[in-house]
Amino acid sequence: MPVIIYNNKPKTNVTVTPETIARLSEIPNIVGVKDSTGDFTNTEEYIRLTRGNDNFSVLLGRDTLIYAGLSYGATGAIASCANVAPGIAADIYNKYMAGDLQGALEAQFKLAPLRIACNMGTFPQAIKEGLNMLGFPVGKCLDPIAELLPEEKAKLQKVLCDMGLL
Repeated sequence: MPVIIYNNKPKTNVTVTPETIARLSEIPNIVGVKDSTGDFTNTEEYIRLTRGNDNFSVLLGRDTLIYAGLSYGATGAIASCANVAPGIAADIYNKYMAGDLQGALEAQFKLAPLRIACNMGTFPQAIKEGLNMLGFPVGKCLDPIAELLPEEKAKLQKVLCDMGLL
């Protein structure tokens, strides 16, 4: 069974080091790593140390770094914001791959405020609230994750309006 390693030190307080990823990348069923640390030096080292292995992918998990990751040789992203703005997230990748670097960068800049808004409340509350605002009744997060405050909801609504999603 294919395995993707998930590195998310901000949520787990554990780091999978680049050296460990390089070693694990040699195991045939370990096919990639998703780096959600937001530490681009870490991501870059994953890419640098595994770049000779065509069977291994480095994927971005920090939605503000997709364009940067592609520029360094990442394969793509597993982006939480793609749940709310799939077209914009896909534009980053599709335009980059088509050689439209300026278009890809503009799509990255367009997605960034939504990812930054995810810092409101506890993850993934802003994603779920954004989906509810867009008319997808996904409900609330399970306890103990609290609902966004009214002022946070207003801020998220403005972000979605500015993105052209509402």
